Amino acid sequence: LKILNLRPMNSSPAFPFSGAIIAGGRSARMGRDKAFLPVDGRPLVALQASRLREAGCAELIISGRPDTDYGIPDARVVHDSVPGAGPLAGLVSVLAAARHPWVLVLAVDLPRMETGFLNRLLALGGGHTGVVPHGPRGYEPLAALYPSALLPAAEAALQRGDYALHTLVENAVDTGLIKPLPLDAHT
Repeated sequence: LKILNLRPMNSSPAFPFSGAIIAGGRSARMGRDKAFLPVDGRPLVALQASRLREAGCAELIISGRPDTDYGIPDARVVHDSVPGAGPLAGLVSVLAAARHPWVLVLAVDLPRMETGFLNRLLALGGGHTGVVPHGPRGYEPLAALYPSALLPAAEAALQRGDYALHTLVENAVDTGLIKPLPLDAHT
């Protein structure tokens, strides 16, 4: 997901939401935890936490690896109930832990994400629907606004072993829980 040149909105959202960072991956190809890679002089996880807080989240949740201190003050760390199930397990964990009906999810490994894009997701959802970007390569479910009402469907997919987030999102679009945010090749 390539996000560039989006100006932040100046207003806070009209509804409370939880912010969540998906950081529980094994980073097998990289060989070390992506959450701690330095970007602009600070770890990726700290950068993403700042972006979610700038967007106005009422609480911050990190779906992370057990026995890892992410060093983010006032963030709650939750763990996947099904290890090795990918980002779906992280989404289930943060939806279950969230204290608010809306969860703005951001993968730890999206260093070019801008707060303005997150604000755009919040504005489009408006406290009425989830929003997942959809571009030339399909849905981009790791920078999205999810309703906590998606939790039963996400848990069912996890129990079935259907770990593909795009399938969950497509079904949620069909049922009206989520609407797509169309992206062009340059967004």
